[in-house]
Amino acid sequence: MSGIKKIRMGEREILSIDFSGLKEKQMIDLANESLKVVLEDNHSVFALTTFDSKNFTTPTVMRHFEDVNRQMLHLIKKQGIVGLTPMKKIILKGFNLILARDFKAFDTREEALSYLTQD
Repeated sequence: MSGIKKIRMGEREILSIDFSGLKEKQMIDLANESLKVVLEDNHSVFALTTFDSKNFTTPTVMRHFEDVNRQMLHLIKKQGIVGLTPMKKIILKGFNLILARDFKAFDTREEALSYLTQD
């Protein structure tokens, strides 16, 4: 189910941003909503981002994600991403280079949550 929610894993709070099933405009809207949540909370964030095969990373979406992420980079401590195809994993590598980050792709939600809860 797409949307934003906060997950408590032990002592750590994880912001879950689920883009599953969303089209371009909806993805942009959810990215804007996640930016608002992160900036309003104004503390370090551990983020779990979920995509699926129905999501298309169009140039418009990618430029928007880049802009949104630049505005909250100072607050993103770790980010795990689930649901990327092999091609989208390559796009993530470029995205990491552009933003000088190390957002990580995982094959399962459990792997991503394990990464996000480790120090």
